[in-house]
Amino acid sequence: MEMVNVNATWEMPRRGAVKINVHGFFSEIQLANGNRSGIGVVVINSRGTILRMLSGSLGINERGNNELYAYLEGLKRAYAEDYPAVILETDHVQSYWEWKNSTIEGGIPEHAYVLKQLNTRRRDKNFALDVRLTDPEDNELAAYLAEYGASRWNQMVVIKRSFGRVYELWSKDMGLGPVGPQFRAVNEEEMAVEVMEDGVINPPANMFVMVEQNDEEFMQNENAAFGDGFMVQIQED
Repeated sequence: MEMVNVNATWEMPRRGAVKINVHGFFSEIQLANGNRSGIGVVVINSRGTILRMLSGSLGINERGNNELYAYLEGLKRAYAEDYPAVILETDHVQSYWEWKNSTIEGGIPEHAYVLKQLNTRRRDKNFALDVRLTDPEDNELAAYLAEYGASRWNQMVVIKRSFGRVYELWSKDMGLGPVGPQFRAVNEEEMAVEVMEDGVINPPANMFVMVEQNDEEFMQNENAAFGDGFMVQIQED
C-alpha cells in the first residue's frame, strides 16, 4: 500500500521503518568505461544509521528509464533485507510524477516494463510504501553513489563501509552540518591524536551497522570485489 508525498526537507524515518534514498546519474556522453548511467541507493534506519549502500550501473542508456530503475533497485533491497515499512525518496521530479500518474495516464512506452514492476510493489498490502520527492541538496549521498558507480562498475554493488565523501555527505543530508576537523568535538585524551588519518575524516562508530564477517572472511567470499581499496560485495539479486 502506497502514499505519495512531496517532502521539502529531509526527515528521519519513524521507528520500525527505513528510509531508502535513490538517485539515477546520467551522462550525455559515454564515460571512459563505456557507461552512461549509474544508480545510487542509501538505506538508513530511524536512528540515521546507514544499513546498506548500493552503487553501480545497469547499462541503461535513457535518463528516465534509469531513474525509474533506481526506485526498483531501492525496493529490491527492501525486499531482500525484509524491511516491511519503507520511505522511498528521490530528487528526480519527472520520474516521480510519471510513476505516480502511470496507473491513470500510463507512461512512456519504453518505460512500460519497469513501471509495471513498480506498480506491482505499491499494490502490495503487506508492504507499507511511502514515496516522497525531496530536494537535491538533501539527496547528495545517493547522487554521489550513482556517479561513483557509473564511473567504476557494470553492475550493482552492495557497499557496507564508508569511503570517499560518504561520511561528509551523510552528515550533510542528515542536517548535521560540516564534518571538518574544526567541527568535531573530542575528548581530552584525544587531543594528542590526529582527528584525520591520511586526509580522510573518520566517521562516527555508529554510522554503519557492523558487518558480521571479519575482514579475512569477507575477502575470501567468492562474491567479494575491491574498488579503490575498500571492500564491496557484488549484488546477487
